[in-house]
Amino acid sequence: MHSVRIIAWTPACAIAITIWLLSATPDLAITSGTLDTVLRKFAHVGVFAALTVACAWGFRAQRIGTHATLIAAAGVAIAYAFVDEYHQTFVPTRHGAVSDVAIDAIGIAVASIVLKMFYDRRGVA
Repeated sequence: MHSVRIIAWTPACAIAITIWLLSATPDLAITSGTLDTVLRKFAHVGVFAALTVACAWGFRAQRIGTHATLIAAAGVAIAYAFVDEYHQTFVPTRHGAVSDVAIDAIGIAVASIVLKMFYDRRGVA
């Protein structure tokens, strides 16, 4: 049973590692111009929404309540958003931006709302 609680964190760790590796990539671009900027900002929203859901899964495996799960998952995700931006300040051609943390927070908020609705609908306490 204890191993299930640990394994439940695998998705969150995998997403965090992916974020770290992408952040460590100099000159990271999907395409060029304005489209690149828009796609990267949507990627921020999506990947931090996914991180929030994965963290919620990990916290639920620890058998903590729904409210605490949502707060903890959002807290870990926003903390990682700050760490990610700080990390980028050490990568050539990259820079950390508080505005990216705000964009990440949009994904975190959307995921938190969707999770709350899911838990409420399923009657999860």
